[in-house]
Amino acid sequence: MEGRATETAKTDTTRKKQSFSSIAERNRTLERIFGYLQNGDDFLLLGHEQPDEDCISSLVAIALLIKKFGKSVTLFIRDQIPAQLSYLTNICSYNTIPLLQEGSPLEKKPKIICILDTPKPDMIAAAPEIDRFLLDPDIPVIEIDHHLSADAEYAGTPGLCLVNRASSTCELIGFMCCKLARQSELLEKFGIRNLFSRNLVLAMLTGMIGDTKFGLTMKTNRDKFFYSFFSTRFSHILQQSVHKNSGNYASMTDIFQSIEKLSPDEKDLHQRLLERAHYSGRTGYVILDRESSREFLDSVEYSLFVKVIKSVTDFLSEKSGTVGMTAYYDPDDVSDLIQFRIRTARTVSGMDLRSILKDFSISDGGGHPGAVGFRISRKDLPDPGPFVRDILSKLEEL
Repeated sequence: MEGRATETAKTDTTRKKQSFSSIAERNRTLERIFGYLQNGDDFLLLGHEQPDEDCISSLVAIALLIKKFGKSVTLFIRDQIPAQLSYLTNICSYNTIPLLQEGSPLEKKPKIICILDTPKPDMIAAAPEIDRFLLDPDIPVIEIDHHLSADAEYAGTPGLCLVNRASSTCELIGFMCCKLARQSELLEKFGIRNLFSRNLVLAMLTGMIGDTKFGLTMKTNRDKFFYSFFSTRFSHILQQSVHKNSGNYASMTDIFQSIEKLSPDEKDLHQRLLERAHYSGRTGYVILDRESSREFLDSVEYSLFVKVIKSVTDFLSEKSGTVGMTAYYDPDDVSDLIQFRIRTARTVSGMDLRSILKDFSISDGGGHPGAVGFRISRKDLPDPGPFVRDILSKLEEL
């Protein structure tokens, strides 16, 4: 599986992501991005490996926004798109937005690249023919992302990175749209009469709901406020735009139930994984050794496994009442990494799981107070047993 070049001509790998130092700096970045929406064309949108709801939704939302300016835009999503999000791919088809996946040829060189919801450059899901565009210093790269973990690095062109604290990347896009809505002359110039169209709102809500589990992972008052502000506003628009008996999504609950729904194969895998669950103190966990990981991954698609293991982590956190943890070995053709996920139950407050990353000097990982993920090379962790026991002990102290 091909990734992307780890260095590009436009990004310095030492550029750690951080929130804007001032509102003025953030607004200048927005104006530069709006300038490219007005004057640019032939956009190529990229996300991260094994994209989740927020990644796919932010790609679709930005594509719809670019189309409103009458510009050409193409999405590249290398990995499999979950069936539960097929309505987002249908939105692309309806709006004649090309959606390419691995093996699909890119018909022309992009003039502008947008990278969405991707913590760092080496997580961009690209392909060899796209990597060369990422290396081209003449192609500007716009970046929109909410990840601010210790190892997060910019992938975009300096001055074109809308990277800031938010509950999801789709929340940042919602903020962009609210700013854009105030520029009436600009909207009139491009004939944009309905900026907050139903499909754009549906895409943004999907990302916001998916990344926060319907708002349940919000831990701080600030995050809860902004999530509530945008979700309430967009939910109202969604409700007003649905036609009676159309079968279309009419509420945030409809969206959440759709993206959380498991297929029969996913349900079977979910149950088989839970048969390996253990509980220690206040933590429920499923830890797969290399052989067990191979047995599971030989029987299902990797993307399906990743989706289900996330759901299992959530289930374990609620079942234990405090914390859920999962770990597994990536297949050899994906990476040499052991993947870990930890999440708190929705009722837990005052626990910041990011301290795990700091206390164990984990550089390849990130998250927010209620959920973290990290990866460790097999050669650096030949025997995960003692490490897992140390993690479990630390979780008891938090």
